[in-house]
Amino acid sequence: MGKINRNLFAVLLFIPILLGVFASCDNSPSKTGTLMDFVPENAAVVFKISNFENLQADMENSALLSKFENTEIYSYFTKKDKILKNLHPTSQSLLSINKVNDSVSAYTFITKHTDKLFQLDSVKNKSVETLTLDKKSFQRVSIDENTAYSTIIDSVLVVSSSQQIIQDILNGKTEHDATFKKVFNLPSSNDFTALLRGKKEAINDSTKINFTSWSALDITFSSENFTATGISMATDTIPQLLNIFEGQIPQQNDVALLIPSDAKSALSFTFNDAESIQEKIRHYKGDTKPIQTTGIFGSVSEAGIIELKQESAIFIKSIDALLTSDALARFVTSKSSFREVDIKSFSEPKLFRETFSPLINSEKANYVFQLDNFFVFTESEISAQQIISDYQNNNTLKNTSYFENTIVDLSTASSLLVLKLQGELSESLSMFFQNDNTFKNISFEKFPLAALQFSYDRNFAHVTLSCKEVGGNVKKSTEKVSEKFNVKLENTILNAPKLVKTKNGESKIVVQDITNKLYFISESGKILWTKNLDSAILGEVEEVSISGNKHIAFTTKNAFYLLDRNGKDSKSFPIKFKDDVTQPLSVFDYDNNGNYRFVVIQDKEVLMYDKNAKVVTGFGFKKAKSSIVQSPIHIRMGSKDYIVIAEENGSLNILSRVGKSRVSVSKKFNFSNIPIAEEDNTFVVITKENTKERISQDGKVSSLKLDVGANYWFTISGNTKATLDDNLLRINGKLAELPLGIYTQPQLYKINRSYYTTITETQEKKVYVFDENGKLQNGFPVYGTSEASLSQGKRTTNLVVKGDADSVIMYSM
Repeated sequence: MGKINRNLFAVLLFIPILLGVFASCDNSPSKTGTLMDFVPENAAVVFKISNFENLQADMENSALLSKFENTEIYSYFTKKDKILKNLHPTSQSLLSINKVNDSVSAYTFITKHTDKLFQLDSVKNKSVETLTLDKKSFQRVSIDENTAYSTIIDSVLVVSSSQQIIQDILNGKTEHDATFKKVFNLPSSNDFTALLRGKKEAINDSTKINFTSWSALDITFSSENFTATGISMATDTIPQLLNIFEGQIPQQNDVALLIPSDAKSALSFTFNDAESIQEKIRHYKGDTKPIQTTGIFGSVSEAGIIELKQESAIFIKSIDALLTSDALARFVTSKSSFREVDIKSFSEPKLFRETFSPLINSEKANYVFQLDNFFVFTESEISAQQIISDYQNNNTLKNTSYFENTIVDLSTASSLLVLKLQGELSESLSMFFQNDNTFKNISFEKFPLAALQFSYDRNFAHVTLSCKEVGGNVKKSTEKVSEKFNVKLENTILNAPKLVKTKNGESKIVVQDITNKLYFISESGKILWTKNLDSAILGEVEEVSISGNKHIAFTTKNAFYLLDRNGKDSKSFPIKFKDDVTQPLSVFDYDNNGNYRFVVIQDKEVLMYDKNAKVVTGFGFKKAKSSIVQSPIHIRMGSKDYIVIAEENGSLNILSRVGKSRVSVSKKFNFSNIPIAEEDNTFVVITKENTKERISQDGKVSSLKLDVGANYWFTISGNTKATLDDNLLRINGKLAELPLGIYTQPQLYKINRSYYTTITETQEKKVYVFDENGKLQNGFPVYGTSEASLSQGKRTTNLVVKGDADSVIMYSM
């Protein structure tokens, strides 16, 4: 971003504390007695103060301003200054700041004189002497190390830290331009107003520009907030940047939708007439070359630049994305694709600097991609991918609580909007603190966003500034979803990735690609090992703990695998089969003691193995009468164990541990893909006709026809139940209505004694996570294209999901 924006922003934001004031008093010829008559020439800033003593107290209570309490500058606005704390004005006063040189400023305090205004009788370590120069007398006042000069002119007390300023005032050198007089005389009911002189600001190492002439801001601050509102006026006599917005109607600023939440700053400007603003920018720069329009900006209403951690990104917002895309077509070449967003090379990287300098100075618009109505130009593909990720994951400024609290102070439409994020204020302030190194140690972490807005209106602009602390009355979200990594595999992913845990509590990812290669990926995104399998894994991998070590178990069409966390086969594994395995592996641990039973289904056949790959001979149910249509499940009700096996012919076998019939069920069922479950100590079957069948432990059946759609799903774990009927998700009976779309089956996960439901909309590619009360978790939805797996990691709760066809994404909650 050009320095014009940073420095102007800093002036407006920190006017109460930027400017060093020393104290002084004097005496001289008569004027009209209007306070404005005694404002020194070339003042950089003039403060209009209704109650000086109240202002001092309020500043000391401001969280933002009090950060400067150890600086010399701050002391002049509080009671720490030995001279100023003895001033007790009873009416309006002015505090004017003049810059003496690059490192020194002088102040001048002006107010109506009263008998008790400046009494020094009881003050210790003071000296007062009268000086006379050019037949005009004034006083020099010293208290300890503070020195000031004073005079009384026509019942007005003038105190200054500069003897030269006092002499100039006595000699009548207080002329001001018409613009200053206009802003000075603007009506205001505010107790504290700042008049700011526009000046040349550096935009790069060699160029300085004029932005405006004078601004008048009414300032309000509390213990947590700092806001300012007012106007800014430019002159026509010299080129000033504010005038480029003349004749433009301010448009809506939507850049917050695009700015990554970890960006450093952003600048947005709007226009309704692209050719006019380009012409005015050329006139401002004194460019006499004929305007060269590309047609790209004809359908654009907003443009600007975003400063990321390492690079910058330029954006434009179109009111007709098809027109803008067509205009860009001859400048772009397809480069790559990321999360189904095309990233293209852009052949005119200097276009934006040539068109919009000094608002945009970057010459590195090397790549371009489209996100809804935004077209974003980045320096590198890595930056492009990061912006795409954050946008799809809703990890942008718009979705932060501090933006919500700031936006209430701003207009929805403006000519120019400057945003400073992450407390990145030091660069903006550095030019004002060249002699004060304590500034470098000041932290602004509790002020994550400051916004400055200009809205042009006739021959002036409305100005709004807002900066709020996170804390106090400002809402802060402690929950955040962040993308930990996006790892690309060698080939297209075959199934949804699954999170498993290691012995030390870390999350690992298991995923298979279309070549049947199995990947084991660390919590940091490192591929730890791969293993070539004979075919696709059926269903999901299962986690087991054998001899204190974590393993994963699963079946393919031709084998049963048991792997340790290094990818090595357990002894006697894999078990190979001649006949096809037809259902995912079932794992039973009746007493939670690691004495596992692994059940493999081959059509009608039931094979049960122990952890040593030996057949469990004591299990009597060897074969069903028809094909088994679901993986067998183990259900415990009270002290009884049940093994449930559903057949294609509609039979429901409810068996004991040893495979003998425990519950006799005479009714036949048309089983759906929804697994049989336990609810309220009954067995629950959801049929293809969407009938809910409840089977008691004595075999009695009750039926309920569900009034649901064809895509109904039912899942239950513990006391938490989730159902999905088209876009209606219910968790424990509480409705979470989702946008219309195509959804994966809801999945339940237990994390730290609480249950969470994950579900993915596959068209918009959005992953949702709800708690057991049906509340969407902060930061969701995020980007994903498959069912999501959730697990408690070592430090954070992790979520893993398929991204692009060949990539795995992990998020941390």
